[in-house]
Amino acid sequence: MAETLSVYFVTNRNEEPSETPDGLGFGRDFHRRSPLWLRYGMAEMRKLSARSRQAARAAESVPGESSDADPALAAYAVKRVVVMEEKIPETTENDPKRILGSKQAFEHLRQTLLRTPGAEVVVLIHGYSCTFENALSNAAEIKAKWSTPGKPLEVVVFTWPSDGRTTPFLAYKSDRDDARGTAKAIARAIHTFHDYMLSVLRDMPQDQWCRRKIHLVAHSMGNYVLRNALQALISDLGGKALPLLFENIFLMAADEDDDAFESDGKLALLPSLSQNVFIYFSGRDGALTISDLTKFNPDRLGTHGPRVLTNLPRKVVLVDCSFVSDTSPPITDVHHQYYRRRKEVIEDIRLVLAGGGTAAAPGRVWIESRRCFQLSAARQR
Repeated sequence: MAETLSVYFVTNRNEEPSETPDGLGFGRDFHRRSPLWLRYGMAEMRKLSARSRQAARAAESVPGESSDADPALAAYAVKRVVVMEEKIPETTENDPKRILGSKQAFEHLRQTLLRTPGAEVVVLIHGYSCTFENALSNAAEIKAKWSTPGKPLEVVVFTWPSDGRTTPFLAYKSDRDDARGTAKAIARAIHTFHDYMLSVLRDMPQDQWCRRKIHLVAHSMGNYVLRNALQALISDLGGKALPLLFENIFLMAADEDDDAFESDGKLALLPSLSQNVFIYFSGRDGALTISDLTKFNPDRLGTHGPRVLTNLPRKVVLVDCSFVSDTSPPITDVHHQYYRRRKEVIEDIRLVLAGGGTAAAPGRVWIESRRCFQLSAARQR
């Protein structure tokens, strides 16, 4: 993994002081102005040494919770945060045109992609109990591990105010509430990005068009966030067709109902946003088992995949990670973080990003009766 790297972020968290050199950070609550108030920016990240990561074990999460904030295995730490502030260029005094932070961030990303041959974008929606700093660390880890020499990645994390604590029951319920409250903010970010893309097509010569693919990743409770954001987007469009924004959508260890693709009020219309939807699941996922049994949730999508396969769209591809989901230590992982910590799963994701995600490949076995690919452990190949 690179010693330092940068990631982008979008957040509706409240601003607060931090221990970073510039003193910028975001906390556990919605922005004081509104849950719809979005800030855009970048973060420079530094890779943590093995000794630093071992020292963090003293602050490990509560075992068994479906946490996305495990200090014992944080791979990167925040070095510097840059928030894109709204500005008015001096050249437009007579006719001021504000340049929003969102436009600055999108333009910075576009220029970065144009300078990097083959680069593509991954957008991450993190899960339950994740601080702002851990969200950035997870994004940096994905960038380092999912990128290949032929397909480098720029990662944008939408970090919503999940509690950052793992108090059983209470924090989970709080995060579910905040996940619903975040829905319109994500829908707003999608609208803003879509408008920006249309402006590029309208106002810039074709040699300045980016033409790079965008992928979306939702992990754990991030899938519930995505469901609610999808419903907000459908409502905002008022019956108009959903925009085809993404090449691939990855639903990782989804803390979402297993009947989600049977209902238009859940995820049934999600394939309209993407060329392909990949559902990675594990029957050994202890975090989702706890979500099922102790939080009074129905069976989870991330445990055995969709409940019904007969009417599943052809765009939806299922990948069973049950034999490649163990990433312990620590005990807090409970087969839930394989999407960024297990070599076989990372190799499979790279296969998808390279365009081969719907075909048989080394490490994959097609299980016809379950309509899914099953990944095998490297030592079994």
